[in-house]
Amino acid sequence: ALGRMVKRIVTHNGTFHCDESLACFLLKQTEEFKDAEIIRTRDPSVIETADIVVDVGAIYDPEKNLFDHHQRGFTETINSDYETKLSSAGLIYKHYGKEVLKKLLQENDDDVLELLYWKIYRGLFKK
Repeated sequence: ALGRMVKRIVTHNGTFHCDESLACFLLKQTEEFKDAEIIRTRDPSVIETADIVVDVGAIYDPEKNLFDHHQRGFTETINSDYETKLSSAGLIYKHYGKEVLKKLLQENDDDVLELLYWKIYRGLFKK
């Protein structure tokens, strides 16, 4: 990733699904990834070059920008009040959702953003 100007969002190749499509859309709304290219692959050597990985790689580690939910033992939820395990899009929403809402809605009131964040989570992600 060092020395490269364009950030890379990596997701799996093959049939595309709502999960990684929504995850990529959400990321493209962020300041950090708005100009990123989306690369579809399962090649570990390409995945290693990513700035962020969604729905592939069998690792969830937000510190390393790895957002998959397919691995055994995955139990991540939005918070301890909910039992629904998150999809890759849900993981991206958990970490980037408020930034995305702030940008898309041009809303700066934190109370409004908090209310909308949870309303959208319950309506779109909690299934």
